[in-house]
Amino acid sequence: MRIENYLGSKLPLGSGYIKPETFRLPKPGQRDPHFGLSRTAYYRLEKAGVIQMRRVSKHGNIRGAVLIVFDQVLAHVLGVKPGLR
Repeated sequence: MRIENYLGSKLPLGSGYIKPETFRLPKPGQRDPHFGLSRTAYYRLEKAGVIQMRRVSKHGNIRGAVLIVFDQVLAHVLGVKPGLR
């Protein structure tokens, strides 16, 4: 079963909500707008092997952006095993 089937009316912003593929790691002291999780929570989920975060940067740069895969977090929050279709 697809994860989208679990969402129902739980999507924020009404019917015009567009589900992102990824979103940026929240800034320190803030929470993400989709699930309300903190930066620390995401690092803990990654360390536990529950989610994978993608790190992107320009060639040669030390710093870059950390992206979180929306469907992996959604599956964790809903208690669904990722990869079920």
